[in-house]
Amino acid sequence: MSLNQKKNNGKTCQFYTFGCKVNQYETQLIREQFLAQGFSETNQDPDYLIINGCTVTAAADRKCRYLLRSLRKKNPLTKIIVTGCFAKNNPDISLQPGIDHVVSQDDKLSIIEQISINPGNSQNIIESKVTLEKSKNISRKTLINDFQGHSRAFVKIQDGCDNFCSYCIVPYMRGLPTSKNLEIITQEAAGLAEKGFKEIVLTGINLGMWGCESAKSNGGLSALLNQLLGIKQLPRLRLSSVELIHVNDLLIEQIINSDKLCAHLHIPLQSGDDQILKKMNRRYTQDLFLKKIQKVRQCIPDICFTTDVMVGFPGESEENFQNTLDFVRKAGFLKVHVFPYSPRPGTPAATMPNQIDSKVKDLRKKKLADFANLISFESRKKLLNKKNWVLFEELSKDGYWMGYADNYVQIKLKSAKNLKNLILPVIISQVTMENTIAICA
Repeated sequence: MSLNQKKNNGKTCQFYTFGCKVNQYETQLIREQFLAQGFSETNQDPDYLIINGCTVTAAADRKCRYLLRSLRKKNPLTKIIVTGCFAKNNPDISLQPGIDHVVSQDDKLSIIEQISINPGNSQNIIESKVTLEKSKNISRKTLINDFQGHSRAFVKIQDGCDNFCSYCIVPYMRGLPTSKNLEIITQEAAGLAEKGFKEIVLTGINLGMWGCESAKSNGGLSALLNQLLGIKQLPRLRLSSVELIHVNDLLIEQIINSDKLCAHLHIPLQSGDDQILKKMNRRYTQDLFLKKIQKVRQCIPDICFTTDVMVGFPGESEENFQNTLDFVRKAGFLKVHVFPYSPRPGTPAATMPNQIDSKVKDLRKKKLADFANLISFESRKKLLNKKNWVLFEELSKDGYWMGYADNYVQIKLKSAKNLKNLILPVIISQVTMENTIAICA
C-alpha cells in the first residue's frame, strides 16, 4: 500500500519551504512522514502548517517571520510548526504569539516524534507508547519515494560543512560533514527513476565531501557517481553545486564519458577579487578558479558554468567590485546568482571593520546582475544552431514548452503536443536577452 492509499484520519497539513535544494528535499522527507501517519495534504485551512525555514541571510529570516505572521492571521485555528535552520538560529521565535511548536534543525527529520503529534486528536497530547514507537520508526526514514511538485527529483547525499567561510553560518547550523549510505542513495535514486523522474539532482551542503568521513567510500563522489550512472532506468544525473577543489580530473572524465551526467557545473565563486576571497576564507584565487574552468572547457566545449557571487562584503572597495565584474566577463557564466552580504551573528565577518552600507550593496547587486545577464546572453549565443537534449517540464503562459538542456540552458519550444517529462533533441534557433528558443531537431 502506498503512502497516499493509507486511510485518511481526517487531519490535514500544508508545507512551506525556504532556502536551498537540501531544504526542499528535507521537506519532502517530512511530508512523507506525515502522509505515512495518515495525514492528507491541502492548501485550504489545514490542521497543521509546517514551515521549513532558512537563515543563511537576514533576508531569509525576514521572509520567514513575515510568512509566519501572515499565516497566523489567515489561519487562526491552524497549528503552526516552525523548523529548519531558521528555528535553530532564532530560538526567540517560540515566544512569538501563535507559534505552536518550534523544532530545531537538529531534530527536523524526526519532527513527528519531537512534537508528539497524534493526528487522531484535535489537541497536541502525549501519545501512547505504541503510537510513539510507530512515530519513531517513521522518523528514522532516510529516503524519499516521490518529489511532489517537481519535474526533477532532488536526492540529498550529504550534510554539513567544515570550510568555515568567514561569512557563513551554515556549519554552525548543520555541523560537520556527514554522508548518506551508498546503498540507501542508490535505492532512493533507483526508486525515483522507476517512478518516472527523468533527472535526479544530487544535493548536499558541500556535495564533494561525500564519503570524506569514511574510509569505506572507495573513491568519494566519483565512486558514488559511477554507482548511480549504472541505474538503467535513469536517463540523467546532475550535480547541484560543487566546490572548485572537487572539480578534479576524475569528475571531468566522468562528464566526458557519460551521456547521463549533465555537462553543467555550479561552482560558487563568491568574489572575483583575491583580497576579498582571502578575507572570506575561500581557499583559492581568482586565477586558480579561471584556469580550472578553462581547463574543463577545453575538455568539454559545450559545458556551462553557473555560480554564486556575494557583493558588499566588509571592506569591499569599488576596485574589488570591479575585479569581480571583470572576472564574470572572463568566465562567461551562464547564470550568476547575485546576493548582498548579510551579517550573521557568530561569524567572523559580522564583526569585521568597514561594513558596507546597504544602499551601496543594493547598487552593486543590480549592476552585477544586469552585467551577468549580458554575459549570459553572449554565452548562449555561442550555442546557436547547435543540438541539445532537453527535459521539458511545463507549458508557459505564452504557449511555449519550457525545460532544461543538460548544460542547464533553459529552452523554450513551440509545440501542440504534450511534452511534459519528455527528453527530446532540439536545435537552438534564436537567442535573446530573455530567452533561448529552439525547434525540434
